[in-house]
Amino acid sequence: MRIKTLPALIALGLTSAALQAHAMDDRLYLAPSLNYTFADDDRNADDGWGGSLALGKPVSPAWNLELALSRSALDRDAGGDYDLWGLGVDGLYFFNRNASFAPYGVVGLGAMYTEIPGQDDTGLMANAGLGFMKQLTDNVALRADARYRWDDNSTDAFNKSSFGDWLVNVGVNIALGRKAQPAPQPQPAPEPVAQLAPEPAVQPQPAPEASPALKTPQANELNGAQSGDVVVILEGVNFEFDSAALRPSAVEILDEAVTVLKRRNDIKVDIVGHTCNIGTDEYNQGLSERRAQAVYDYLVSHGIAAERLTTRGMGETQPAHSNDTREGRAKNRRVEMQVK
Repeated sequence: MRIKTLPALIALGLTSAALQAHAMDDRLYLAPSLNYTFADDDRNADDGWGGSLALGKPVSPAWNLELALSRSALDRDAGGDYDLWGLGVDGLYFFNRNASFAPYGVVGLGAMYTEIPGQDDTGLMANAGLGFMKQLTDNVALRADARYRWDDNSTDAFNKSSFGDWLVNVGVNIALGRKAQPAPQPQPAPEPVAQLAPEPAVQPQPAPEASPALKTPQANELNGAQSGDVVVILEGVNFEFDSAALRPSAVEILDEAVTVLKRRNDIKVDIVGHTCNIGTDEYNQGLSERRAQAVYDYLVSHGIAAERLTTRGMGETQPAHSNDTREGRAKNRRVEMQVK
């Protein structure tokens, strides 16, 4: 046998680093995989190909559980097939859930059915190893791992009490159903406005000249906003692709926002940038901050006092629409003004 000590390998599979905070997709998934078995020398058989199918689900920020069926097909040195069928439960421990690279350790326990011409046996099976996942789309992730598998023969059918093989697995995770969207954050209720005593009668003054009508719906919404209201001031194509540079359509909207903020000098605003889920968490966070800063810089350069403005970037963490469609992703690429 190539490796004698299973507990040491299980300990290696559970070696952990600090778990990083990434959003967990808690959908059920199917995981078809292709595997290659490096057979224990004591099996007196060549290495061979096989496959597996698992049904899994994330159950915590760190753990996935999977029910897995596997098969390995080997060629005996003495001639004939050597089939290994396994059924067991695996636990995958994720050191982080970064969509671009999520390393994990795996441990599992189950049963192994072994068959050679004229003889068969069923015994205990365990495995441990290391692997990684990489998200390809919202519903599909690439996965690969290497495992040490140990199985115990309960009879003398194979003239050996136990065997240990190495397996390399490559496959995909296919999520089932639609990805859950986070619930929208509740907005604080407007503060009550104190009722003031009636002002003494004054002599009527000439009516001021009427303000020019606002052209954009964003400006009209901002003009009527109260404390706690959220106005989507820019959305989707108002920025250059993958950039914080403002398009002409954004300039038109921001010019009217300047007009409203000069008229409504009773309000302050928090400028908040958002992105869709395309790209890494870190990149989207930086892009959302740069876009919020671009709006801030434009307003300040056109006469809005800097102390009335703050900025934040939320990256892809607060989608307002589903990221499963192009239209939804476009609407999630937005800059909001949250009225204080």
